[in-house]
Amino acid sequence: MKFLIVEPEIKGHFLSLYVRNVIESLKDQQIYLLTSKKITNSMILSLLKKDFPKLKILITDELIYSKNKNPLILFFYQLLNFLNIKKKINLLNIKYKFDHIFFTNLDHFDKILCLYKNPFNSCNFSGILVNPRVHHFYKKKKYQIKYLLYKFFFSKLNENNFLKKILVNDILFYKFIKKIIITKKINYFNEPVKSEYLKKKIKNNKSKNKIFKILVYGSIRYSKSLDELIFLVKKLKPKIKLKATIAGIHENDIREVLSKKNLKKNGVKNNFKIINKFISPSEEAELFLNTDIVWCVYKNTPNGSSGVFHLSNIYKKPVATNKNGLIGWYNLKNNLGPILTFNNKEDAVSSVNKMLNLFKKKKNLKNYCKNQLKLKNSIKKQKKFHQVVRNLMTS
Repeated sequence: MKFLIVEPEIKGHFLSLYVRNVIESLKDQQIYLLTSKKITNSMILSLLKKDFPKLKILITDELIYSKNKNPLILFFYQLLNFLNIKKKINLLNIKYKFDHIFFTNLDHFDKILCLYKNPFNSCNFSGILVNPRVHHFYKKKKYQIKYLLYKFFFSKLNENNFLKKILVNDILFYKFIKKIIITKKINYFNEPVKSEYLKKKIKNNKSKNKIFKILVYGSIRYSKSLDELIFLVKKLKPKIKLKATIAGIHENDIREVLSKKNLKKNGVKNNFKIINKFISPSEEAELFLNTDIVWCVYKNTPNGSSGVFHLSNIYKKPVATNKNGLIGWYNLKNNLGPILTFNNKEDAVSSVNKMLNLFKKKKNLKNYCKNQLKLKNSIKKQKKFHQVVRNLMTS
């Protein structure tokens, strides 16, 4: 079969995680990847070429975004992006005659795609809904209109005869949607994260100086609550030795926060190690093996799944989270690390004390690690990503 994988966004883990694993799942098929021209300047391209030498790369325009978060403006931009990608896909389809189109992030187009009965000239399509949100607004009076609109969009998309599968990694959304819509198209999957250290031995450098190490990993953006982390480190610095490592490519919205000037202003410049680049799998393993806790405190985001959270689980590392969304739910249910909030001064002081106590009581860190192992074993029993994707060949 001929598969076209569509991912116009090269930021975050869409290419390094989802695209790589979709290709791995379908590697005995003929695969084409449609992505942004920015991939030519990305380290992920050499990684894909090394792992999948037969992969054919096709180029499309970059997505356009609006700084204005008005829902109507966002809807309009999604329409523009979809019309561009639809035109490109249908032109390519004439030449290559694809059997199936797979979107590694349906969120780019889901509000528009649902309005088309036959968007790709009778070609079947599937995709991953990375951050579904309809369940967030259920039974909240303030968001009733939003809930009804999101439910309408999703229901219409589900009714499309050419849509074969929607893959979701949010167990809360999956359970919710199964109650309100009768469908066999929705498939739950585990985040397809892998750990390099399982393939080869990576040195675990245990600190001799009892430095408390915090890791922030992935696409480094404002939603990772780095202002709050700087505040936390500033308050903890006089009491304990600690180091925060920020590893991954920086988005524009975080450059000022992580600038030397801002870190120096807050008196924490020497407590931060900044690695602003694409992290290779072996570098990733060293980072996770040599940290005490992983920072997963997200804000102003859909609060869905997180590849970083699932990597922490594989490496059996404690996580710092808040109570929000799927990650907060996992932590509240399984006790995987401290739950931090910075909504007001009282919450912030409480969060500082939680991290201080965690440093003093190493037993708590070990308990969090044990709980991660229990969760890891539970997740292993669930359906794997590759199984779900391979089922597309029988759709």
